[in-house]
Amino acid sequence: MSSSSFYAHLTEGYHFVNFYSPFCPPCQNLADHWKKLAEKYKGIIKVGAVNCKYHSSFCYHNMRIGSYPSLLFYPNGKQGNYVYYRGEHTLRALEEFVMSFLQNLMHVPVIRQLRNGDKPIVYVLGSHNIEEYALTRIAFHLKGLATVVIVEDEILREKLSKDPETVAVFKYNEIKKEISSSDEKTILKEIVDALPKFEQIGPEELKNIRNKLRSGHITPWVLYFSTEDDDKLQLHQMRIQFPNMHFGEINCKSQRELCDSLQIESTPSWALLKRGGTYQRAPEKMSAATFISRSANAQNLHTLSASELRRILDGDVGMWVLLVVPYKMSWEHIADPFTDASLQFADSDDISFGIMACTLNTEQYCRQLTYNQPTIFVQNGTKKHAYNGRIDEEQLVEFIQLLKDSASLALSEQKILEILDVSSREHSWLVAHLPAGCGRPCDELEHEWRIIAKKLRPLEFVRVGVLQCEYNSRGFCANVRTPTARLYPLSAGHHFTLNLQHVTEAPYILEWAFEHIDNSVQKISWHSFYKSVVAEEINPSRNKKPWLVYFHSPRCYHCYEKYPDFAIAAIFLGNVVNFGKVNCITERNLCQHEHITSYPSLRLYLTRNLYQSYSSVISLKIRDYSGIINDIRPHLANYDTDLLAGLDKIGLGGMHFKHDEL
Repeated sequence: MSSSSFYAHLTEGYHFVNFYSPFCPPCQNLADHWKKLAEKYKGIIKVGAVNCKYHSSFCYHNMRIGSYPSLLFYPNGKQGNYVYYRGEHTLRALEEFVMSFLQNLMHVPVIRQLRNGDKPIVYVLGSHNIEEYALTRIAFHLKGLATVVIVEDEILREKLSKDPETVAVFKYNEIKKEISSSDEKTILKEIVDALPKFEQIGPEELKNIRNKLRSGHITPWVLYFSTEDDDKLQLHQMRIQFPNMHFGEINCKSQRELCDSLQIESTPSWALLKRGGTYQRAPEKMSAATFISRSANAQNLHTLSASELRRILDGDVGMWVLLVVPYKMSWEHIADPFTDASLQFADSDDISFGIMACTLNTEQYCRQLTYNQPTIFVQNGTKKHAYNGRIDEEQLVEFIQLLKDSASLALSEQKILEILDVSSREHSWLVAHLPAGCGRPCDELEHEWRIIAKKLRPLEFVRVGVLQCEYNSRGFCANVRTPTARLYPLSAGHHFTLNLQHVTEAPYILEWAFEHIDNSVQKISWHSFYKSVVAEEINPSRNKKPWLVYFHSPRCYHCYEKYPDFAIAAIFLGNVVNFGKVNCITERNLCQHEHITSYPSLRLYLTRNLYQSYSSVISLKIRDYSGIINDIRPHLANYDTDLLAGLDKIGLGGMHFKHDEL
């Protein structure tokens, strides 16, 4: 496991994780025992390992691993705390440890009379015939499928089998199967083979199922791809775990062409047919239970064929969010956040999600889009927008939402020439000039510009755009050689320029832009603070405005993130409240005197006036601009009713949320 896949791996159930270093002798001695434990308890406990040589930051900082090997047992998956294993590093000791948890949950009783055969039951003829831990594992595997009991009474044993070599007897209705092997895997296989069979799916059956799902049927189908030699135990387990779904089996030995068309290269494999006929194939290393539970409701998430991918790239369909995975590349850590993101848009008819996990036959199509790693991008018509952020549901949803909600920011060279004409300029313009062939840096800047456009949307006098230059341009773009931002103020013949090679993130760009868009926020020093903000008048006037002051540090990224809302509030309320900001690095004494202990901090200063005979300082939460305005309102009501009236005139009705226009 890696740091990125650890929490995706840590689902429900039992997990046992080995944090090790390849250079650690005790770790090397443990390796064989650890592999045997994983093999023995496959399907019962998820046994994993993290190489702390390659994931040192995750081991040290996230997991606080101080020695190797460190073995952490999670009895409740991600829902609870772990138990630190302190025993010997031998297979027997490890088994004793995990069995101390398992045997508390799975008790195999000794019975004194035979039970009815209307439910599957496994009679073990004598506890001595099967090793104790193996018996517990068998009972765990068959949980929900068959009840496992022990028969010690000789009379009952005679009733079940006359053969002294019989170790176990499986009974279900008219089915009776005597098992003479004491091998755990053989016992399980013979029991599973005796269980009721699943519906076999061929091309015609598959076509009928998809047609029903497209015509209104809502119950998903779980498809299990197998051959005769594959173990069917997990298929039966999934049917017990998901009783409200249909299950079908496709034999890829006899239905090779069908499996190829469904992009199945190896067995066993899993897939889902969902409402609307949507087909989705499971990642190779993802557990079946995780895949089924998370993907069943993602009706807008598809596994794409090569022809479907070509149609999407040609712009013949609507907006698609695509995950393209090169052949034999691991992507289980992406599957969960990508699926969760698709669920956020489940009710949206104009956006779909697709996965192209390339097989050997379709690898050529993936190589056109990505080479060495899984890639997410949004295809909107013929325009492709690459996602370069962290693999995280929240960030991915934000990226998609920005593309979905925002009008195109693209500007032509002709539009730039119109903006340069001051006499016809009706708005202030913030424009990113991106040179031809800029590649990924400009893709990332374009995304930042969408964030900027969303943040500036309340300001009707500001417009945001992007000029993406093309090769061999002889016009305005001929002089654009590096990414730059230009702010063209309203009714001003000059413009301001920012080099985007060094300043690339939206909060920093916005802080620069607000310095030139409006001067409602004043920079405050120690001298101006005591002269203007907290100065007491001998004869207070009735029109003295309060001050709202933003204390920040240039080393604080969160300060830059929150500042645009403060600046927008200042633009709306400049006639009602004075706005100022204090740099707590250059004005350290002032911030210490005002007891500023965290950044950013927001303080409302209400000095004496005709209505209030005392001064007061009120700390406010840092919120969006409308939240700041609403937080100020009750304090102004007690301070100056005239100011409150001015605030009411502005109200939120004066704040227009408007999409960017060209």
